[in-house]
Amino acid sequence: MTSKRIVYTCHDGSVSVCIPTDWAIKALASGGFWGARPRGWYDRQVESQVARGVLPDAASRYVRAMITGGCTTAEALAIIRDRDCAHLGTQIELQDASDLPADRWFRKARDAVAAANKQRAESFVAQGPIEPDWGTIRQAITNARDEKELRAIWPKGVA
Repeated sequence: MTSKRIVYTCHDGSVSVCIPTDWAIKALASGGFWGARPRGWYDRQVESQVARGVLPDAASRYVRAMITGGCTTAEALAIIRDRDCAHLGTQIELQDASDLPADRWFRKARDAVAAANKQRAESFVAQGPIEPDWGTIRQAITNARDEKELRAIWPKGVA
């Protein structure tokens, strides 16, 4: 299994991690995955991907590599990045899996805040909603040097 991960900031401000499979990297390296198809089938593959938001160049590179192969691991990762991640977010980085925190407690911060606010609204004790400064939190996450600093960023009052 590849040790590389593609990390990017989604348009809603959350962070996603794409884990390229060894199968995908091998298919982009060796090609021949789709075999012989009727005329126009490959063009429809590109059009279908573009309709889902993939840039035409990224869709074309993916289809071409699936047919002919010839990609190095780095080239395959770039194709996966451009096809599967670029239209979903920004600040895309290739990271080694060992550089990412092992647990996922921080990945759903917005959902945790929403759940805490719902619980507060339904409780008998009047409490105002939690209103995190997401811009400050996003910057603190970017600047965090280790897991301890990441955990210190978690909004107060959110379990």
